Amino acid sequence: MKHRIYIFSDKVLKGFSVFDFDKAIQIFAKTITEIDSVEFLPIEKSKGLNLGNNNIIFSENENIDDLIINFYSQLGQNKEIIDEQIVVFSSEKGKTIFMPLESNLDLLYKVLKTDNKFCQFHVFGMNKNVIIEKLDNLKNEIPSLKFKIVENNILCDIYLSYSGENDLIDDNLVKIASVFKANMYSENELNLETIVYQLLKMKNLSISICENVTQGKILSALLENNNLFSSVLKTGKIEFYDKPDNNFLHNRSMKLLEESGSDLAIVTYGEMVEDKFSFIFTLADKKEVHFYKCNFSGNINNSIEMAKNTLLYHLVKKLRQNDFAF
Repeated sequence: MKHRIYIFSDKVLKGFSVFDFDKAIQIFAKTITEIDSVEFLPIEKSKGLNLGNNNIIFSENENIDDLIINFYSQLGQNKEIIDEQIVVFSSEKGKTIFMPLESNLDLLYKVLKTDNKFCQFHVFGMNKNVIIEKLDNLKNEIPSLKFKIVENNILCDIYLSYSGENDLIDDNLVKIASVFKANMYSENELNLETIVYQLLKMKNLSISICENVTQGKILSALLENNNLFSSVLKTGKIEFYDKPDNNFLHNRSMKLLEESGSDLAIVTYGEMVEDKFSFIFTLADKKEVHFYKCNFSGNINNSIEMAKNTLLYHLVKKLRQNDFAF
């Protein structure tokens, strides 16, 4: 069942208002809602437009009544009002949902929710096409399986549903989880930044971070996602140095560890080499300096995001191994 999305708003088209499309995509993914098309249109275009069987229509609250009148002959006879804000018309062919742009998009969960079992997996370093292939193969064993995948700079959020009871761990859930076990970092809403903080706090550890090529994005991401991250951060800084070798990075990491008095220290370095972004980071404790090297293709901004996510993933993995020396 695919939905057509219409955003009727002169204000959005003129840039006077913003539709949070990224959040909408996340909600559609979490509710396993398939999207056929998305159109941003002026209010005038609503007249004479033929709707499909399943539609989600957004507009300013002041326009919703007029839009319902315009499309009334195409809507089902059954009407439901959700939280006095969303209007849902239903027929045998499908549903048409009207939602004010001023409303909290989270209300869509109430309209699009499914009775099937829902689960989510967040993985690092798996290509989206590989994930789709693995899940398509699982459909042979789990015919009711449906899924949505959101890919974001070397991370993938996987949302799935199938026939089953939400409160039970069944054989199907075990089968699905086993496919992603090696790359999985979360089975809930927690992102990498939050997991880093929780692990540091739980183990009573402190950390120092020295960035350069990542432009402070690692520090800012950790601080933005955790109000109390400063309680585990001893030192956060940005320094620039010219083509350091491994010996320099080793010494810089140990010096940062010593000067800050933290339990862990991270030092990063990277550069664009032709069309590739070369990234190195160290993760040091009082016994050893661990080196990580990787290369990314694409524009510099996406490469920096991938570098940040790679560092956070390996930090989480190392913290979970619990083999640091302090």
